[in-house]
Amino acid sequence: MNKKGLLKKTGALLLTGTLALGAIGFANANTQNDEFKIGNKFTVSDLKMGDKAYVVDYKSEDVTGDNIKDNVILVGTKEISDIFCDTLTVVVQDGKTKEYSKATYENFSGYQDEEMLFIGDFDGDKVKDVMVSAPTGGSGGVVEHMIAAFKDNKPHIIFTDKENTGVDIAGKYIDGYKVEIEFKNLNKKIALDVSANKKSYKEEGIYNDNGKLLKELKPWINPFSKLEAIEYDGDGTFELRGYQKIAGSCNADTISYVESILKFENNKWNTKEIQYSTFLVK
Repeated sequence: MNKKGLLKKTGALLLTGTLALGAIGFANANTQNDEFKIGNKFTVSDLKMGDKAYVVDYKSEDVTGDNIKDNVILVGTKEISDIFCDTLTVVVQDGKTKEYSKATYENFSGYQDEEMLFIGDFDGDKVKDVMVSAPTGGSGGVVEHMIAAFKDNKPHIIFTDKENTGVDIAGKYIDGYKVEIEFKNLNKKIALDVSANKKSYKEEGIYNDNGKLLKELKPWINPFSKLEAIEYDGDGTFELRGYQKIAGSCNADTISYVESILKFENNKWNTKEIQYSTFLVK
C-alpha cells in the first residue's frame, strides 16, 4: 500500500475467529515470551499472515475473561529493516487452550513505535480489551487507532478508522478575523478569534485591512492526533480522551485544538465532554 494513502481508508472489518493449532502451538508458557519477542518474525503459519509478518509489540494479559494470562501480540507486515507496517493485526493466543484469534480492519497501518498496545476494559464487561495506537507519519500528526475485544476468544472491534475521524466538526471563515466552527453532533456553533494571524492573512489575500473576508475559506479538521485511555467517571471502565487539530489556511496554520472525552455505551461511542482552544498570540 502506498504510504500516502494512509489517511483515508474504508471501514470494513476483517475479523478472523478462533483457530485451534493443536500440536503446532507453543510447547509451554516458559518459551512463549521468547517466541513472541519484539522484532522477531511471526511464524504461526496456520494464521496465513505471510513471510513478512513481524512482532512489533507484545503484552501478557487476560483478555479472554478466564483469569488466565493470554499472549497479546501486535503483528505488522513489513520489510525487515523498515519501521512502517503495511498491515497491523492483533493476535491473541489463549493462555489456557493455546488457541489463536485475531482482529484488524482494512488498511490498518502505521509506524512501529515503543508503546503501541494498551490493555484495559473499554466496553464495560469487566474483561480487558486491546487498544492499538499507530502513528501515520503525516504532517498532521494523525495517529490511527483500533480497540478490539476478545472475550471468550470471539474477536470484536469496537473502535476503527471511522471513530478515529474524531468529533464531527465543520467550519468557515467569516468577517472580522473569525472562524465559525460547528460541532455538528451537538448542534452548536462557536466563533474562533483568529486575529493572531492577522498579518499573514492579509499577506495571503484572505482578509483586507478592515477585516473583510476576501475569499471563501474553510478550515481543515484533522482526525485524532492523540487518543489516550483515562478513568473519567470512576466506574472501573476506561474512557478515551482525544485531541484534534483544526488548521486554517494550511496544515501548518493551527487555529485551535479540540479535546473530547468519549465513552462506549450501548454499543457506540458517546461524547461526554468537549473543549476547544483559541490563540491570542502566535
